[in-house]
Formats: sequence, C-alpha cells, structure tokens
Amino acid sequence: MQDEIPFEQFIPDHIRSVPLRSGRVDFHLHSYASNVTDYYASNALSIPESYSDPIETYAKLKSRGMSLVTLTDHNSIDGVRVMLDAGLQDVFFSAEMTATFPEDGCNIHVTAANISEAEFAEIDRLRGNVYEMVAYLDGRIASESPDGAGRRIAYFMTHPLMSTQNRPYGREGALSLWHLERAMLMFNCIETHNGSRARSGNDLTVALLQSLDEKRIEELANRHDLEPKGRTPWRKAVVGGSDDHSGINPGRTWTEFLYAGDAPCPNDVIDSIRRFETKTAGMHGGPVTLAHALVKLIYDGQHSEHRNQQAQPVRMGDSVNLLLGFAFDKDSASRAPRLRMWLRTAIERLLLDAFARLSGRGESFEQILLGEARGLLTDIGFRDKIAALELTDDKIFLIISSLLDRLFVRYADRIRHDRSGNVIKVVKEAVALISSNAMVSLPYFVSYAVSSTDKLLNRDVRKAFDLHEEQKLILVTDTLFDVNGVAITIRKLIREAEARGIDLTVVTALSDAESLEKQKNPEIADWVERGRLKIFPSIVSTQLPEYDDLQVRLMPFLEFLRFAQEGGFTKMQISTPGPVGAAGLMAAKLLGIETSSTYHTSFPEYVEAYTQDLALEALAWKYMIFFYHAVDEVVVPSQFIAELLRNRGLRKRNLLVLDRWVDLERFSPAHRVPGFWSRYGIEDEDTLVKFVYVGRLGTEKNLDLLADAYRKLHAEFSNARLMFVGDGPYRKELEGRLKGLPVVFTGFLEAADVACALASSDAKVFPSTTDTWGNAPLEAQAAGLPVVVSDKGGPQELMEPGLTGFRVKGGESDALLEAMRELMDRDVRQRMGAAARDFVEVNEIREPYSAILDAEGYRRRREIDKRMARLRRATDCAATE
Repeated sequence: MQDEIPFEQFIPDHIRSVPLRSGRVDFHLHSYASNVTDYYASNALSIPESYSDPIETYAKLKSRGMSLVTLTDHNSIDGVRVMLDAGLQDVFFSAEMTATFPEDGCNIHVTAANISEAEFAEIDRLRGNVYEMVAYLDGRIASESPDGAGRRIAYFMTHPLMSTQNRPYGREGALSLWHLERAMLMFNCIETHNGSRARSGNDLTVALLQSLDEKRIEELANRHDLEPKGRTPWRKAVVGGSDDHSGINPGRTWTEFLYAGDAPCPNDVIDSIRRFETKTAGMHGGPVTLAHALVKLIYDGQHSEHRNQQAQPVRMGDSVNLLLGFAFDKDSASRAPRLRMWLRTAIERLLLDAFARLSGRGESFEQILLGEARGLLTDIGFRDKIAALELTDDKIFLIISSLLDRLFVRYADRIRHDRSGNVIKVVKEAVALISSNAMVSLPYFVSYAVSSTDKLLNRDVRKAFDLHEEQKLILVTDTLFDVNGVAITIRKLIREAEARGIDLTVVTALSDAESLEKQKNPEIADWVERGRLKIFPSIVSTQLPEYDDLQVRLMPFLEFLRFAQEGGFTKMQISTPGPVGAAGLMAAKLLGIETSSTYHTSFPEYVEAYTQDLALEALAWKYMIFFYHAVDEVVVPSQFIAELLRNRGLRKRNLLVLDRWVDLERFSPAHRVPGFWSRYGIEDEDTLVKFVYVGRLGTEKNLDLLADAYRKLHAEFSNARLMFVGDGPYRKELEGRLKGLPVVFTGFLEAADVACALASSDAKVFPSTTDTWGNAPLEAQAAGLPVVVSDKGGPQELMEPGLTGFRVKGGESDALLEAMRELMDRDVRQRMGAAARDFVEVNEIREPYSAILDAEGYRRRREIDKRMARLRRATDCAATE
C-alpha cells in the first residue's frame, strides 16, 4: 500500500522541544552543467540552458541569504559536484530530471533533492518512464531509517502548468489536463512559486492545490486507476525557486523551511517538506524575466569559456555589448573599452557615411543601430539612470526599451520628413521601422510567445477544477481627449464600468506636457490614480496629414507589453485601428489573450473625403479589413455598419452590435433656457426657427450640403436660423459659404452648454453619411428635437422616419432642403419633438455597453431574445390559423 511510504512519517525526536528557526534554499537553479537544450534553434545558435558558474552562483546565493545551496541542473549533478569539490559548505545534490509519460511521450520536469550520486545515476536511467522513476524514489524513501538517522530525500514536480517543450496544445506529447490530473496523484510536493514565471501562473498553481480535497482525489484516482500517495493525498507540500538560467536572479525566489540548532542541514528542508511546513517567497517573473535571461545568455556566449566551441554564437555589435555591460558587469563599461569603442565606431561611421554619400544609398539598419547605441552610451544622464537601478532586470529593460524607442523615433522622423512624394520609399521606411524594432525586441517577442503557449491548458485547468477567473478588461485607444464620438463613448464606458463594478483599464498615449494638462481635470486625475486610466508617454507625436486636429501618437511598445502582461488582463478591447490600437493587437497576440475591436469611425471614407484619392481609400479599406479579421470579435455600432463591413469583405462570425444609448437626464427638454441664443446676438428667439448642427466641423460631415440647403431655405423663410455647435478644420470655409446669412458659430462648448444649446433649439440637422452611430442625433431627440439624418450611416437606425424626424437621401441638398421646409411648421416640430423624446425613453438601455463590458452575457441574452421572438412569431401564426 502507498500508505506504507512515510512521506509525512514523523517529527524527529531531536526537534520536538527545541525552538525552530527559519532557513532558505533556492530550489530551482541552473549552471553551465545544464548545457544541453531540446530546442534545435538554441543549439544551432549556441544558446545553452546556462553559462552560470557554480562557484560564482554559490557566492550570490549566500550573499542573498540562502541557508542551504543546491543546483537543479537538467539531468545533471555536475554543477553541484564542482561546488563540493571546491569544499563549499551547506551544499547538497539535486537534479531537475526530464521524465516521460510512456503513454504518449509527454515530458515533465521532476526535481529529486538531497540524492546521492548513485541515486542520480539510477533515476537518470529510469526517467524515460516517469512511473518507474517515481516508484524507485518512493522505494528509496521507504528504505530510510525509521529513527531519522541518515540522509533523506524528496522529489517534486516543477512548473506543473508549463509544457516543458512548448509543444502546441492538443498535439500528441503536449502537456494536458490528463497528465496534470495524474501528477496530482503521483506527487505530494509541487513547485508553486517559480521565479521565472508570471505571478498569474504561480497563483493558478496555488489555487489548483487549494481546490483539492478528499472527494476530488478519490474521483481522480478512480478516473485514472492510480493509487494516491500518503494518508492525506489532497495535501501538498510547496516549494519555490528562481529557475534562474542566466545568473541574474539566483536566490531572489526561495523555499523557507524550519530547522533546530545553530545551522541547518539538507535533511531539515526534506523534513519540512514532509511535514507540509515549507513556504515560498521572493520575486515572481514572467516573459520579461525570460527575455532578459535570453539576452544574458547571448551576451555570455561571446565571452564564456563554457560555450560550445563547435558552434558560432549569436553576435551583438560592440556598442550594444558595451551598453549591456552597464547592466551585467563593470569591467566592460570601464573607461578604456569605451574609448576604444568610440574610436572604432567613429572611424566606421565616417567610412560608412562617405560610402552612403558616394553610393546614394541611405543609412542601413546596422548604421542606425550603431548610432543610437552610441548616443545612449555618451548620455551621462542615461548612464546615471542605469546606475540608480538595483535589479539587473530593470537595467536590461531600460537599456533595450530606450534603444528601441530611439530607433522608433529615428525611423518615424525619416518617414515624417520625407518630401519626395515617393509612396514606395515611405512604405520601405515603414517596413524598415517595423523590422528594426522586431530585431531589437526579438528576445521579448520569443519569450512572450513561449509564455502564451499554455493559455489553453490553464483554461482547461480552471474549468476542470472549478477555478473561477476574474475578468479584467483592458481597452486601448488612439483617442480619448479629442472632441469626437469615440472619446465620448470611451469616457462613458469608464463610468459605466465603475457603476457596474467591472474591472476595466483604459490605455492611451500622450506627450508629457499633454498628460500633465489633461490630469488637471479632477475626473481624469482620479482615474489615473486608481488605475482606471494608464497614460503612456508618447515617443512620437505628429498630426495626421490633411486632418490637422487629430494627433497620431506612438507609445513605448515594450513598456506597454509588460504592463499588459503583468496586469493579468483576460481580454483586450481595441477601440481604434491606429498606431496605439495596432500595438494593442500585437501585444494581445503575443500574450495569447482574447481580442475584440470596435468599428467606431469610417476612416476610409474620411481618407477619400480629405484627399479625393480613391486609391488611398481602397488601401485604407484593405488595412481596415485586415485589422478586423485579426481580432477575435468585432463590435459594430449599427446594423448598417455590419452590412457595410460584410460587403467590404469582412468574414467575421463573432460580430456584435454595440448596445448604447443616451443620458436622458443630461439631455432633456428641461434644459431649455429662454434667451440662450442672445449671447450670440440672436433676439426674438420665439419668432425664429432654429436649426442646430452639433459636432465636428469637417469635410466628411457633408456640411457644404447643409450650407446650400440653408441658403435656399432662408430665401423662402426669413425667420430660419442655422446654428453650428462645435469646431473643426472646415469652419473657415463654411463661414465663407454662408457669408451674409444669419448663422451662428459657437465654437467648442462645455457639456452643460451643449445640452442647453440643443434643448433651446427647434430641430437638429445631421447630413453626414460617414457616421457609424451618431451621438448627436440621439442626444437631440432626448432634448425633444425632431432630427433630419441621412439614409447612409448609423444615425438612421436611431430614429423613426416620419415620426421623430426625417430620413433623407444622402448627398442630396434638395432632399435636405425639403425636410427643413417641413420642419418650419410649428405643429410638425412639436409633434415630432414629443415623439422623439418618447422614442428615446421607450428604447432606453439600462446597462449599456454590455457588448464590450460583458460580451459573453450580452451574447447569451441576445440569443434568448431571439428565441423568444421566434416563439412569439410562432404563437402569433398559430393564433391566426
């Protein structure tokens, strides 16, 4: 019987009445003895598991408070042997064994601790069958002296939720729920705190163990026909370690154990494991930690005597090497190497510049990288920032992210200042920008891709063990503070999420000056303070050509990627397909999290309106369709837009219509203010018919049609007035077209004044054919105004033609004129205005934006509504028959 194995067999007599102390050991650590990897690419590029020297590692561990020292090299004890041969104290043998499930070849990692050389040799021989290896270890434990004398051993499964070879989920041999359930029966000790893994993964491992009870273990035992271990197999001992491969973080994650006496021995940690007394502490890691380990391995590969001499290591330029030297050691960053590097690169730069001028070619990526790295090296302030950081991980991140940002700025400036008009050249520069950043960011991209491979396994674990995952939404947007419908919608989203207790964080980018200015708003400052809003510093800010008041901003991608990963977000909502939105999409793909994007604005139609270039409009459409095909779900503001996207080639089954409405208290007839327009020179308001337009004054809004229609209307009705509430690049031209007519331009108004302006008008006119939804027409109806909208776009779905206003043919000023003529009749206006208010009240949505904030629940409710509608139709048909 398994109960005969004394896993939690005793509390030794010699410590029963002795005060206990706490010791530490890093139970997951590698050295150059882990010199073989299963990955072809790593072997081909001479990137081993580790270059860390055991003697140097020992010194680091002791300086960081480790009471005992071991190494867990892959299938090797050579690193520990080096320590012991050097006469180092408090050292014991351990090894992380790659053990195989014989059923399908799936590999897991099992650490055997405090073993002898002979025991290592035997488990190395048996590890091809995990059952045989574990049975041998159980036999060794069973044969230990019952009086507590002699050496004792333990074994545990490391990083249980990580596939050791990162095989695609579902492929034969990949780690699956089946293997994990068997492991819960086979192992009574589990690594729950891995210093190279993200906190979310470590926390999930802890939650998994906490979900175990007697009933669940019995179910697993029956399902797999395996005998569980020990008298209380649902209890698991826990261990932790740094899983350091690069020498950066040894001893920063550890296992705490209890011991008696003046100094601990290896048996003490084994006994603590068997008594379930061990605890874990220290840092968590993640993809950034793995990326930095890779960078360090590449760096060490150019200097270490332990590298594979038969393979050519990956090379980094001297300037990059020297930069990293500031993070890894002091010698390479000393004055003499810097002077030699500066002299050599200065000569190279002169020669390369001369060649570029003679050949007519621009700078190569290598030249640009060299120049930017040299710029950082000579920046005393930057070097001071590095020196002020304590952790090597933080130093590496600062160096690489700063270099990446400088490259981004360099290429972006080349694109922005190109005046050749050569589209091909601009495309080449854009490709160079993307590829150069990909090269510098490659270690991060690789590590994030590796870390995301087990997302599907984690999903199955949560489902199988009833582990609920709290939803955390992140919304990225290129626009939040601009005066447009997108920004208004996002602010409403934040408020709605707060009201419903939904965890939502909005991310955008601003220059430092813009960020300070915007945070003068108490609401914005409060959102930032509480983590509802994250504003990244924009590394590039430029105005969009032909669209002067819209800024294009680029945020520091690596910083954003780290923020998104460490935040533990479960879904990313991409509000805009601009640079910030594209960065969000790329980050979500690297992180393996669900994506959704909202089609707020018809950018291709804006492109055509501003450039009159149909080829550019077609190119914009290709990008938009490509972008929306790349996300998991598309949210559209109206059925009209859904059909438009389908006609343009979007093949997306997961498409939701955004459920949103209007604030019926903020926009109401109650806000009508007698004499409101007198501030703009309008007298005798009651004798006038005031048509109002609210929104951006831009070419894309078809305001020239409104100007033409109003000119004709005023010729017939001298009491007709036209008011423009808002501002934009088309205002000056519009003022010219309406010169000599009684027209008001209010410019930008605060929210309260907009509500008063609407309620104090008589009818709303909105001739745009490019709006995807249309806040303004709905707000006007809530204010008790009839509306005139186009038959193209989303606003037509937010009114009742002939009841709350008129729907006219888009692009025809005569049709617009005819609707405005109808509304010169007071009775028509009053009847339609009252119906408009009734319409928004009857169709009010109590919990709007659920398509974004709770897509699964929203989809479920929509399906129920459809079924009920079908049932009602069937019932009605049966009744009529």
